[in-house]
Amino acid sequence: MARSHADVTASPFGPDTVAPSDMRSDLQRVGPPAVVTAAVVLCSITVAVTLSGADGEAPWAEAAARALMVGAPLGVGAYALRRPPFARFGVLLVAAGFAWFLTTLAGSDDPLVYSIGRVAGWLGEPLLVALMLAFPTGRLETRVDRLLVGILAVLVATLFLPTALLVDQYPVPVPWTSCGDACPHNALMVVTTEPAVIEDLIRPLRELLTIVVLTAVTVRLALRLHAATRLRRRVLAPVLAVACLHYGVYAVALVLRRAGADGEALEIAAWGIALTFPLTAFAFLVGLARWWVFIAVSTRRLAGQLRAHPTPHDLRGALATAFDDPGLDVLYWIENGRGRWADEAGRRAEPPAPGSGRCLTEVRDGHRLVAGIVHDEALRDDRAFIDSATSYALIALDNQRLSAQTTALLDEVRRSRARIQAAADEERRRIERDLHDGAQQRLVALRIKLELAAERAGEDGGDGDGAASLRALGADVDEALEEVRSLARGIYPAPLADRGLVEGLRAAAMSCALPATVLAAGVERYPRAIESAAYFCCLEALQNAAKHATGATAAVIDLSDDGDLRFEVRDDGAGFTDGGGRSGMGLTNLRDRVAAAGGELTIHSEPGAGTVVAASIPLER
Repeated sequence: MARSHADVTASPFGPDTVAPSDMRSDLQRVGPPAVVTAAVVLCSITVAVTLSGADGEAPWAEAAARALMVGAPLGVGAYALRRPPFARFGVLLVAAGFAWFLTTLAGSDDPLVYSIGRVAGWLGEPLLVALMLAFPTGRLETRVDRLLVGILAVLVATLFLPTALLVDQYPVPVPWTSCGDACPHNALMVVTTEPAVIEDLIRPLRELLTIVVLTAVTVRLALRLHAATRLRRRVLAPVLAVACLHYGVYAVALVLRRAGADGEALEIAAWGIALTFPLTAFAFLVGLARWWVFIAVSTRRLAGQLRAHPTPHDLRGALATAFDDPGLDVLYWIENGRGRWADEAGRRAEPPAPGSGRCLTEVRDGHRLVAGIVHDEALRDDRAFIDSATSYALIALDNQRLSAQTTALLDEVRRSRARIQAAADEERRRIERDLHDGAQQRLVALRIKLELAAERAGEDGGDGDGAASLRALGADVDEALEEVRSLARGIYPAPLADRGLVEGLRAAAMSCALPATVLAAGVERYPRAIESAAYFCCLEALQNAAKHATGATAAVIDLSDDGDLRFEVRDDGAGFTDGGGRSGMGLTNLRDRVAAAGGELTIHSEPGAGTVVAASIPLER
């Protein structure tokens, strides 16, 4: 569902190296149980080798400490392999456990096994530096990190490893053995005597350079922690604390050995270095556990914040708060030609560049790209974050889409009702014109013709009854004409069309059976649809009051304009309860007419307090 745009090809051994990836996939196929099994086997071998060569007062304590140096990184590595965001680092940690196992061979009293263990010990420090700088992603992500590891590797390759062929005895004490003066000789020596340059130049130089490089590594870790986001600090803080302790003890041990300090102080320093190796592994474990707890708590917090129907804006705020990433943002994919990213306001947005510390995770609906979440790079490989964030993003976007569709449908219904109402009003006006210009004019003409016929009948000396009959027919025509005129005025009154809403209502109030008063403040002329809706609503409310308001003696029509056209029809009748009068075609027609104009209508009535029909219609100036 999600894909990261950040650079995912970096390797802790250099940008072009593919071996760690292969090793990681192999270990993940084998699985953490196999790593745990290997840890048990290697720890058992370590204990056996240490006990066979131990000459101290507490051989079992020494064996347990050596076994801890091997078991701790392997155990923590097995744990990391089970956590997808840290699987790459888990591979490195497992590899370190196997390498540190070789260093414990220095506890043997066999010269060859002892020599292999001592040489492996020189490789332990560069590996530990690589682990610290690659934590927690398993990548050396910056050029500075790769440079520091490279310098230390070159230092070991040029000033440490070659001396294994030239010295008879390795310097003691060291973290890898406690044999002291009884250590076996170097089985790898290829010369008869040790060159003086080793003791006079090589050893002082390499120790000085080692202190300088390890100091630089400590400074780098401190700067990295200082520049890290709040998410990264959760993981890095324990590791930095142990790293400072380890490098501090290491530097003290080198200085003491160069200064010729007594054996007890050097032995304590050597054991301090040895114990910081498993302590570093536990620091890694604490950092990974803190991250795991943080993700679990954040995911639960996110679910609690998005229980309702989240909008995209709610989603961004909830994700930023839950995962402690204030800079988190949601971008939207706009299918516009070649396509582009846009922010919530529709402005063009660019995905974060590699190395910026930010990452873009795509959100897809099937194969269709719909959005992207810009977040801290620390969350890039965390499946819990990616799955929850993209799932909630799809829910929020679906909610927004459904809401937009619902709003569009409601707008279309409102426009449809307005069109229907406008068509009905136009039909009213047409019928009124037809009655006025057609039937009414014909009736007037017929009345005139009947009057002329009656006069001619009288002048001709005909039967007086015929003239009287013609005049009686004329009276019937007058009544029909008055009824047509009344019908025409009711269909679409001329005062409303000619002089506006206020005059139309005043004319209607004068002919109402219930005495009515029209009050108006700031009311002007409005579009025909608005005036028609307000007029006929007030007229129907007034007629309802005249017919149904028991005991009513007067009514008031109150009009005002405060940006919306507002009107009320109040009567002083007996009123009704909340349940009474709310159903029926009359009130339904009122609500429909006001809704067709985009307004809202309310009806309030209490027994003994009359009834108030109020409505508000928005105006577009």
